[in-house]
Amino acid sequence: MAKPHPFFLLLCLLSFATGASALPAFTPQLTNAYQELLNLKVSSSRALLRQAAKDEKAGQAVVLLLANYNDFLELCVEQDPERYDQLVEAQEQRLEKISRLPGNSAWKDYAAAEVRMQLAICKLLFGNRLSAAWDFRKAYLQYAANASRWPDFIPNRKNLGVLQVLIGSVPDQYQWFLEIIGLSGSVQEGMANLRAAATQPNPFRQEAKLLHALMLHSQEQEAARQAIAQVTDMAKAQPDNLLFLFTAMHLLKKTHQGEAALKLYEQRPMGKSYLNFPYLNHMAADLFLYRGDYEESIEENNSFLQRHKGKHYRKAAHYKLYIAYLLGNHPPQAKWHFIQIAEAGIAETEEDKYAAAYAARHEQPVLPLLKARLHADGGYYREALKDLGQLQLTAATPLPVRAEFLYRKARVYHGLEDLEEAASFYQQTIATAASSNLYFAPNATLQLGYIYRQANQPEKAKAYFRQALRYKGHPYKNSIDAKAKLALSYF
Repeated sequence: MAKPHPFFLLLCLLSFATGASALPAFTPQLTNAYQELLNLKVSSSRALLRQAAKDEKAGQAVVLLLANYNDFLELCVEQDPERYDQLVEAQEQRLEKISRLPGNSAWKDYAAAEVRMQLAICKLLFGNRLSAAWDFRKAYLQYAANASRWPDFIPNRKNLGVLQVLIGSVPDQYQWFLEIIGLSGSVQEGMANLRAAATQPNPFRQEAKLLHALMLHSQEQEAARQAIAQVTDMAKAQPDNLLFLFTAMHLLKKTHQGEAALKLYEQRPMGKSYLNFPYLNHMAADLFLYRGDYEESIEENNSFLQRHKGKHYRKAAHYKLYIAYLLGNHPPQAKWHFIQIAEAGIAETEEDKYAAAYAARHEQPVLPLLKARLHADGGYYREALKDLGQLQLTAATPLPVRAEFLYRKARVYHGLEDLEEAASFYQQTIATAASSNLYFAPNATLQLGYIYRQANQPEKAKAYFRQALRYKGHPYKNSIDAKAKLALSYF
């Protein structure tokens, strides 16, 4: 939990979503306020909530939770540093009000855990890591206590499950910190809790399905496909729901389905009633870059930089603008954005760190490799093979170029589901790059674990996942280690 990531933005948006009209605590007015919130229409949600709070039948814990969620969503989506102190203080005050509510109930305890977790995510997003860690701890312990005190309250299993999975897959180098603060997770228990919340009738079922899909998409290939299809169907069924669209876009982009993700983006709901959500432009800029539509990519990232109020993804945006101008044959603009990489934003996300490291190396890109990587990331595998065909390796070819060439070929054949060719090129990648600190060998090792798991060869798969954990000093160690640990937990 040391750094912001698109997943944490998703967690921000997904930590409370319900069709709660069947619950006594949820009056029709609260349900309407919630629905606007879920659509990311925070202003109208706040207005409805003010009216709903006057109804004596409305559960006060739910009123406070929904009020908190509006502040929380605004911080997570818009990331305005000028609003941080005010909105975090409001969340802390709301937590105090929940603690003073009379009596005991599952909703009171759940609201306390939920607001605490939202507060932790806000602090993490804005760089207050130590305080965020202790709030995560308190939220986790509250969820665990809730599970014992109110075992039939299914919504609690959703967020308890998320935290169990996240803590259970934390890379080894952070285990010491978890031991100090007294937390332990279990991927299997977490997924079981998420499945219960996603399959058993309860007000949070839709949200649990989204979170379950997020956890599955890098785990079990066939199950992940079904989950992504389900989330995409949810987005299409509710075209005014910006949350569902964002989640579907994220999953499609992560699984190299660029065309499908772009189609959703082009159908997105827009208007002043929605939260300012520039990260969608940043995602779309990547998707257009993958397809080779450089002008559209430039337009989207420029829009992101103009509208985004936070510090994250600025280095990444300038890096992508540099690439788009370079491939679009505009050297002066490319050079300007290359310089901006070092000067803009902060390097905390993996995207920003990669961009900063690239700029520090001052290396010239190998254009066929660059185009192949972009095409493959968008799922344009035939185009990627053509790009790679333009590059001929010789004895004088530098090691990083040779290693990336082999790795890109492996990824392309993997995407084409030619697993025999993919495995061969992954093995060649490992043989070429294992002694370097490049990320190609550890990622090739991870991918071989997935291939052998799919081929029902568990011992080989486990050996490769364990080997992936042994690589040191490469730039993607945290994410590769987390994926390998998560994969091992399924055996």
